[in-house]
Amino acid sequence: MVLSSPQFPMISGYSIIEQIYLSSQTIVYRGVREKDQKPVVIKLMRNEYPTSNEITQFRHQYFISQNLNVPNIIKSYSLDSYGKRYTFIMEDFGGISLRDEMNRWNRDKIRKTSDFLSYFLEIAIAVTSALDELYRHQIIHKDIKPDNILINPNTQEIKITDFSIASILPREVQFLTNPNLLEGTLAYISPEQTGRMNRGIDYRTDYYSLGITLFEILTGELPFNNENPLELIYSHISKQPPTERIINSKIPSIISDIICKLMAKNAEDRYQSASGLKYDLELCLRDLQLGKRIEPFKLATKDISDHFLIPEKLYGRNVEVQELLNAFDRVINPPQHHLEKEDKVRKGVELILVKGYSGIGKTAVVNEIHKPILKEKGYFIKGKFNQLQQDTPFLGWIEALEDLIEQLLSESDKQIKEWKANIILNLGDQAQVIVDLIPELELIIGAQPKAAELSGIPAQNRLNFLFHKFIQTFAIRKHPLVIFLDDLQWADATSLNLIKLLTNENKTRIIQEIPKNLEKMKKGLGIQIPNFVPKERNENDDALLLIGAYRDNEICINNQLHLTIKEIQEKKVKISSINLEPLHQTNLGFLIADTLKCEVDDVISFTQVVFAKTKGNPFFIHQFIKALYQNKAIKFNYKIGHWECDVANVRKLALTEDVVEFMALQIKKLPKYNQRVLKYAACIGNQFDLKTLSKINEKHPHDTITDLWYSVLEGLVLPLNKNFDSSNEDNEKAALIVDSQYEKPTVLANFRASHFKFIHDRVQQAAYSLIPESEKQENHLQIGQLLLKNTSAESWEDDVFEIVNQFNKALELISLQHERYEVAKMNLIAGRKAILSTAYKEALNYLNTGKELLVSDCWNVEYELSLGLHEALAEVTYLIADFQASEEFIEIVLVQAKTLLEKVKVYEIRIQAYTSQNKLVQAISIAREVLEQFGVTFPEQPTQEDIQKGLQETAALIGDKTVEELTNLPSITCENKLAIMRIASSMIPPAYIADQLLFPLIILSQVNLSVQYGNGDLSAFCYGNYGLILKSIIDDIESADHFGRLALNLVENSESKDIKARTFYVIGAFILHGKSHIKETLPLLLEAYQTGLEIGSLDFVGYSAKEICQHSYFIGKELTLLEQDIKSYIKILEKSKQLTTSNYCRIFRQSVINLQSKNENAFILSGEAYNENQSLASMIEAKDITGLHQLYLHKLILCYWFEEYEKAQENANQAKKYLAGGAGFITIPNLNFYESLTALALYSEKELEQDKLLALVTDNQVKLKKWAHHAPMNYLHKFNLVEAERYRVRGNYLEAIDSYESAIAGAKENEYIHEEALANELAAKFYLRWRKQKIAKAYLDDAYYGYIRWGAKAKVKDLQKRYPQLLTHNVFHEEVNFKPDEKVSQSEKITAISEISNNKTISDYKGTISKYFDLESIIKASHAISEEIKLEELLSRLMEVIIENAGASKSALVLSKKGNLDLELTAISYNSNTSSIITELPSTALDSSNNIPVRLINYVKRTKETIVIDDANTQNFLAADSYIIREKPKSILCIPIINQSEFLGILYLENKLTVGAFTHNRITLLKLITNQGAISLKNAILYNNLAEAKEDLEKYNQTLEKRVIERTQEINDNNQKLQKALKELQSTQSQLIQTEKMSSLGQMVAGIAHEINNPINFIHGNIIYATEYVKDLLYVISIYQQEYKKSDSIIEEKTSEIDLEFILDDLPKIINSIKVGTSRIRNIILGLRNFSRLDESAIKSVDIHEGIENTLMILQHRFKAKYSRPEIKIIKVYGQLPKITCYPSQLNQVFLNIFGNAIDALEESQNNDNKIENPTIGIDTEIVDSNTVRIRITDNGVGIEQKIQQKIFDPFFTTKPVGSGTGLGLSICYQIIVEKHKGQLICNSTVGEGTEFAIEIPMQ
Repeated sequence: MVLSSPQFPMISGYSIIEQIYLSSQTIVYRGVREKDQKPVVIKLMRNEYPTSNEITQFRHQYFISQNLNVPNIIKSYSLDSYGKRYTFIMEDFGGISLRDEMNRWNRDKIRKTSDFLSYFLEIAIAVTSALDELYRHQIIHKDIKPDNILINPNTQEIKITDFSIASILPREVQFLTNPNLLEGTLAYISPEQTGRMNRGIDYRTDYYSLGITLFEILTGELPFNNENPLELIYSHISKQPPTERIINSKIPSIISDIICKLMAKNAEDRYQSASGLKYDLELCLRDLQLGKRIEPFKLATKDISDHFLIPEKLYGRNVEVQELLNAFDRVINPPQHHLEKEDKVRKGVELILVKGYSGIGKTAVVNEIHKPILKEKGYFIKGKFNQLQQDTPFLGWIEALEDLIEQLLSESDKQIKEWKANIILNLGDQAQVIVDLIPELELIIGAQPKAAELSGIPAQNRLNFLFHKFIQTFAIRKHPLVIFLDDLQWADATSLNLIKLLTNENKTRIIQEIPKNLEKMKKGLGIQIPNFVPKERNENDDALLLIGAYRDNEICINNQLHLTIKEIQEKKVKISSINLEPLHQTNLGFLIADTLKCEVDDVISFTQVVFAKTKGNPFFIHQFIKALYQNKAIKFNYKIGHWECDVANVRKLALTEDVVEFMALQIKKLPKYNQRVLKYAACIGNQFDLKTLSKINEKHPHDTITDLWYSVLEGLVLPLNKNFDSSNEDNEKAALIVDSQYEKPTVLANFRASHFKFIHDRVQQAAYSLIPESEKQENHLQIGQLLLKNTSAESWEDDVFEIVNQFNKALELISLQHERYEVAKMNLIAGRKAILSTAYKEALNYLNTGKELLVSDCWNVEYELSLGLHEALAEVTYLIADFQASEEFIEIVLVQAKTLLEKVKVYEIRIQAYTSQNKLVQAISIAREVLEQFGVTFPEQPTQEDIQKGLQETAALIGDKTVEELTNLPSITCENKLAIMRIASSMIPPAYIADQLLFPLIILSQVNLSVQYGNGDLSAFCYGNYGLILKSIIDDIESADHFGRLALNLVENSESKDIKARTFYVIGAFILHGKSHIKETLPLLLEAYQTGLEIGSLDFVGYSAKEICQHSYFIGKELTLLEQDIKSYIKILEKSKQLTTSNYCRIFRQSVINLQSKNENAFILSGEAYNENQSLASMIEAKDITGLHQLYLHKLILCYWFEEYEKAQENANQAKKYLAGGAGFITIPNLNFYESLTALALYSEKELEQDKLLALVTDNQVKLKKWAHHAPMNYLHKFNLVEAERYRVRGNYLEAIDSYESAIAGAKENEYIHEEALANELAAKFYLRWRKQKIAKAYLDDAYYGYIRWGAKAKVKDLQKRYPQLLTHNVFHEEVNFKPDEKVSQSEKITAISEISNNKTISDYKGTISKYFDLESIIKASHAISEEIKLEELLSRLMEVIIENAGASKSALVLSKKGNLDLELTAISYNSNTSSIITELPSTALDSSNNIPVRLINYVKRTKETIVIDDANTQNFLAADSYIIREKPKSILCIPIINQSEFLGILYLENKLTVGAFTHNRITLLKLITNQGAISLKNAILYNNLAEAKEDLEKYNQTLEKRVIERTQEINDNNQKLQKALKELQSTQSQLIQTEKMSSLGQMVAGIAHEINNPINFIHGNIIYATEYVKDLLYVISIYQQEYKKSDSIIEEKTSEIDLEFILDDLPKIINSIKVGTSRIRNIILGLRNFSRLDESAIKSVDIHEGIENTLMILQHRFKAKYSRPEIKIIKVYGQLPKITCYPSQLNQVFLNIFGNAIDALEESQNNDNKIENPTIGIDTEIVDSNTVRIRITDNGVGIEQKIQQKIFDPFFTTKPVGSGTGLGLSICYQIIVEKHKGQLICNSTVGEGTEFAIEIPMQ
């Protein structure tokens, strides 16, 4: 039954006069109390059978107000029962609601009266006074509105009524935590009261409602008068009040400002006290009463909050902050002083140590520089070490680097791609090592291949190398890196070693650009921000600032941190210290004055007390002052308007001066359950996660966080992370960033935070100290057991440190031996894991703990455990160089181990330890002993015979097995054999150094083992070394290559990086160049180098780098690039302490520098990179035969190139002296090569030694020839060049010419640019000696330009100096650089909906109204989605629903493009006070948008996490985002849109007016709306695309025909242009080719003619004399025969023998024939010389017949008969022609081409069935008219088809088969005749009859 008006109830003791109010739940009457006739107001529950909740709420308002005896508050008299209901009796002072009074104002137009403003101010002041009294009683009304403000129309007395939803807020509680409930009246409700904001409710909510009320009083209307409840709520959250309505009412602007401040969306921006508001209102009223105009003034000057807050600013630390900023300035802008030496201090890297007592403020000081660093585009990352986790390796580093990765994830796609490329470039395929350390890195670089498992020094070296390379990627001036490591006094040794590593590296980078200046900081800071921009800046130089904070009073002189600092100080690193002293009393005074809101002079005595108690420790000061407030020693004095403290009482308080004890006392004030969970947390560490804490607390995470909550409110524990796991939300993640100080309103969503930390270490220590000593171990044991129980098998080893640390602190309580053994096993696992992480000291602690848990008979009971612990201890003590301890553990294992195999591990460690100590003989001896136990022996004193025998045995064992067969051998499984290989392999290093004859035997034994029993990881290395032995000992290059390939095959199948590095080096350095091009060795050597770096095998890093440099030199790599490469390798080697190989590389670099003309004496290796005088003695002393060999070889090469042949010979002899140092290397062939060249260069100067020199060359050539046979690409051109020089000195010029040409061609073909240049130079010298200057010049030019291409400027200058007359046309240029949710019943929903009114109070205690609003939002969104198909309309409607429901002032929809991670800003919406929500559709790429925070969007894109940010302007996470800096939004929500696991995009929302605008429920709803809209968006996009396609198609169809016509015409025009251009190009190319051919032919002919001419002229000139002489001799013989008829028998016999008569008859004929022949030759030579006059480019008059005859003479050999055809007859019919003015050489070219084609045609006819019996070429010449000459050339060949005739004059047209020529040559003929001579060239041809070419040219 529900009462209804006008029936009055009968209430005992009261008379009801009238009903004054009626609602759905209550009826209000005016009446009289009968006992005293006192007027009263009776409030009766309307429902006869109310619910328990209604009763509770009704009683609540009475209990709230019963003790209030305040003038402006309605007094409560009693709460009486009335049946099942209650009546609430209150005073009646004759008032009516202000609503009714305002209605009267509207009727009577009171607002237009002159005194209305004064009336308004009086009402406002009265209401404010009432609120002030309420807040002093810790009451929040929560429903301030005109209906709840009563006014007596006669007396104007004001009172506040209706406390139905009011709350009591104790001082100790900062806010009410009901974020999801909507309470109040919608039209007057504050943003935080809507249940849609992520923050609590405090007294300032009433100020907002008061602002709305005052606005309505002034204007007669509400600021937000929306009829739709959702729109009204949205307006409260996201819209500014329309203040123009107040101003338009002619109200002073200051009153408008006061109302606006009251209505600020953010509670912190409103008035903070009623007294402050009242003061400003009274100022306005005073001016008004004095008749003055109310002028603007500064608001809130007396607005002092009675909520206790300690300022967050730093006091007294400006100097220290400035020092840190200066250090950062030095890092990015290193000082450049003219007296400062470059190598004295390392630039760009600095370590600064901040030290001081605990709580002194070290962390706060360092954090102060965060934002200046971000503004310099730098990265500020920080990590913290923990006292209870000192055995956890890299704890602080991991935290810092996780911070870095989080920052990187917010960057653009382009930046992420660059980071990925740079990281992978630096880390290579070992990036997984860093990913294992920082798993989040995988979000940037993706999944990486598994890294090889290493241990010991290689693992440490690898981690050090990779860690340094990783940090180095970021620490450059382009984006400086600042790493802050806190609490270094608790850092593990491995972490400290990383600091040393980063500060010891030196490196040079490339200059790129100068960054922008930093913004100036606010002057109020009192800190000068340095100018961070240098005058000259290399953006890739080092820029690393390491900041370490530690407690110097807690470390001793032998502490690891102290020793690390001392060691770093000895390095060339800038290191500074900042010693933080206690806060000075003066600065403490400022802090206290600011806290109490008074003057400094007022707190002097209080300051003295605080200083005496806290000794100036800032942390203790804060906690002490806070404790005084909590103990009510500090109170707010409302009369004087500030806080005050009773100093006398403070002095009496027995407060400890120990901060830990003090904090323990504060913790004891917390609830017991909170203390318990804090103790558990303290046992975990300074930081802890909710998951682990819940396991220990044995409660659900929600219950655990509730237990922890008081400590969060008290500021003892801070929520850490952004991410929280919403398990009831489909396992999706959401995130939040919260305020870090307890004084601020803590964000409610912290209830979902998953990670926390103690506000200070001292708080953790205090919580830990509260655990009784007798209980600490019990706690740790319980924690360990719970962790072990609740940890999955998959993640057990990952959490082993955390678990085992707990057990190790409770060892005394573990009494059962089997449990102690289990803990020992955990310590063994932790120790091994620490070894793998190279945290050796931590590993030692775990292993020692494990060993201590063993008992005397452990070897019998837990054999495997005992063996594992002692093995690991032996290894780790060896790794930390505690050789004595290692030896002790080794000895224990050797005694206790049951089998030899179980001893192998420690034997290996012993051999390695002895080798490390340089006890090489002992190491070999141990290995021998172990191998003997396995049955393997080696001779005590190996000999060459032993080696030969071993070689024979191995060869026999291998037999004829192929590489494939050896590769596919089964894997070795015999454990004994594997052990033998391990021991033998550990024996190789000492044997190589101390017993070189033993070394081959070890290798041979390993090969035998592999062949017999199968391949193992070490087999590849052994086969490679076997190849080296074959090559260097028995000179078997083929077999060496055979086993080299085998080794490579095995490496490909192996995962061992160590074997890969070693094997690749052996193959690349010694074997591959014997059969392959030297450049093919570089990939192997580079791989060996990189792998060595990755695994820490630094010796092979050095070896590989040396060969990379040297091989690059010997293949002729461009010297500028080579010098840079060598320089980089040197730096890396020196950093790695590989000084020997670094020294070799310095030799190479100096050689390159000399060749680059950077050294005065090109053949002396002393300069920038190397000093041979200083190095030589040290190498001789060290017996470094390899270095000496290298040095003298390179000096030899330089001396030879610069023609210092005597010195070259000396260096060659020295290089051969140390030949063993180059055995197997590429240096040996090069030594032979240059030694031979030197000997031949000295040949002519050393006549007495010529035979010896030739013998030397011959011996060298035998070797070089063999190398050339196997690797002609490397050595054949060298062999040929030496041969050419040898032929030269012997005078065999023709052979020399051929050899020079072969050497040049070979060097060129194989790209040995330097040796090609050298061969050209030597050929030029050869021709110069032969006086062939023109030919020499051509070769010298080639040499000159070859040296230029190589970059050997010194050699170029040397040529210029030596041959100035030949190189005058060449100019050597200057150097150029190359280079909720509970279930709600339907009835509840209906009831809630029916009660919703904008002007009625809502009490949504079940949250059903909020659910209704959410349901309305979903329905509205569904309508929007279903009603729209067009994309623009859909987006506008959807964005409007989202922005209203979320309470955002701006929203953006960012969608992915084409299903990938490329995002596009698709829609952006924002509200407007003057219009509805505006939506724009920019469709711009994310990275180019400046309307949203791109960094945040990128972070969400990559992590797929929902981000809620309650105050974006306080978050370092976004401090570098330009949008955040510019727009300063307060609240941010960023949600990934994911539908069916498909990432569709991101929804971004912001509120610029208030913090904490977005709640968890909003996120859930928005996800539902956005996911619901995803499909519609897809459909709309599809529809939009279809519509656009349709429109485009229609337009296309309309214009297609026109476009086709236009395009066709365009194509035709372009084709014509292209054809013309192609024709011109072909013509030009043809002419160039033909000209080049004719030029080459002419040069050849001229050369031949020249060479023949002189001897022929000599013969021809003397034939006349010879004829006369012969005649005379014949005449004498004739006379003799006549005079001496009888001659002796001897004469007659001889006469008869020689047939004198025949000679007398034939000799004249012979002489005459010779004369005829020489004349003929002279004519031929003349013709050749005439034909070859190609330099006759000018027109001249010539006899054309002469040119024809000369051409025929050239082709005479082709006219002769062949086996396939008869002789071609030439029929000439010459007319009488005068001399013709023409280009004679070009006409000769025409004749040559036509005759040549005629001959080809005749020869082609012989291949047909109808052969021509008389092939004939006819030539006719005649004068056609007075000025034209015609030359016709005919043939009776096959003729030319008509289709071919149309093409014969086209460039490059040919009918010849491929390889038979370049074409007919008629195109160039046509150009010469038609274009050059303005004549005609006509072709007439009939197939089967022949062809005629007619040439007509003008005579002049």
